[in-house]
Amino acid sequence: MIGRERRLAAVAAVIALVVLGSVGGVAGQVIAQSDENATPDAYVVEQGDACQQIEPLSTAESVDSFYDYRNHETHPEGVDRLYSSYGTTHLQENNASLLFLHEGTDGISLVMVHDRVDGNTTGGVASFDVIGLPHEAKWEVKNDDYDGPTNMDEFDRGDGWASADWIWIESRTGGGAIQGGLNDPFAVTVHPAFNEDAEYYEDDDLYDPDWYDGGEIEEWHVLSGDATSPVRSELGSLSEPVTIRTGTCDEPTVTYGLTDDGIAATVEAPSPDDVARLQPTNGTTDDVRFEHVDVTDLEGTETVTFENDQPDGFPAAPDDRESLGSLAAATTQPVTATVSFSVDAATLEDAGLEPERVALYESDGGEWEESETTLTDETGAAYYFTAEVSSLERLTVAESEEAEATSEGDVSSVPGFGFVVTLSVFLALALTAAWTARARS
Repeated sequence: MIGRERRLAAVAAVIALVVLGSVGGVAGQVIAQSDENATPDAYVVEQGDACQQIEPLSTAESVDSFYDYRNHETHPEGVDRLYSSYGTTHLQENNASLLFLHEGTDGISLVMVHDRVDGNTTGGVASFDVIGLPHEAKWEVKNDDYDGPTNMDEFDRGDGWASADWIWIESRTGGGAIQGGLNDPFAVTVHPAFNEDAEYYEDDDLYDPDWYDGGEIEEWHVLSGDATSPVRSELGSLSEPVTIRTGTCDEPTVTYGLTDDGIAATVEAPSPDDVARLQPTNGTTDDVRFEHVDVTDLEGTETVTFENDQPDGFPAAPDDRESLGSLAAATTQPVTATVSFSVDAATLEDAGLEPERVALYESDGGEWEESETTLTDETGAAYYFTAEVSSLERLTVAESEEAEATSEGDVSSVPGFGFVVTLSVFLALALTAAWTARARS
């Protein structure tokens, strides 16, 4: 009989464990998997109303190696090193600027090359603003980049943008490459300024204003396909912005521009079912980074302006909560959006805050409201989240209000978790008692 009692009790215990395990599986499933950052397989270039599909120039080398920028600091005497790109000589043309994507061992990069080394040119000037860049993006190649008064080129990196001002002499190139964050879906807009529109045109404050001999860029080419012999297309304007993005020409166009306090993303002619991925600014702190915003249900063309701001005359965070980082955006119509953001792991550790307790709050001018927030990934250095919002006007990241702390610890944020656990334990104990009594009878 004792053996039977033990078997019955064991069965009841197993039942309890199974029930608890099922609930624990729900509570423990912290990271929700997502394929939203699947590697893109299509790219387009847009200027004005023109749109064309392109393919990256693929090689088995990094963009640094492919570009092969040489100067007196990178190569010794006896080697051609005319402060130019030697890896793209087969692509270069006199008085032409090139724009293309490169796919190599370090992923996707955006490359630009002005003029031709050892060519029949008289130098030139150009300025680019590249807006809508992912936070990871940086100038991987700078042509020119060396110490010395004759290096007058300037390369800058801001929040959501990068810029460059070039001046080069006869038979040399200017240019560079931006790498980082472009393996995921993206859209970046290049605002060009060639010749007399460039920052350095007839600039008397330069080390040598006569550094170039009046040369001009006459054509702007987009390259696509085979890295040895790509398809070459001439852009229709040297002054109109150009957007390079993932996707197809059937999808809505996203273009970026600079504002006084941030960046503006314009989504042109979307359908209500379209999902437009937008690149926001970083946010008000380095502890929290707003990665991207996926906007849906837009009615007609819409411009979303992002800036790092905490609203004046409005609480920075909900009551009894401290903001970890904030973002503000302005729209002309109500929007539905999924906001992706990351939080530094060290910041959470210092605050004694578990990642499951992080939440995004939204406000359109009223009280802060907690949004449905999901932990999607972790890297050791940071935790990644998504949140569904109905307004982008004010966003802030803070501790969740859903599960208040108790003397026994934090209450689980899984709906009904406590009730299910209590019921499961009660049923298990009741079954154990009933079967034990039956075994003794």
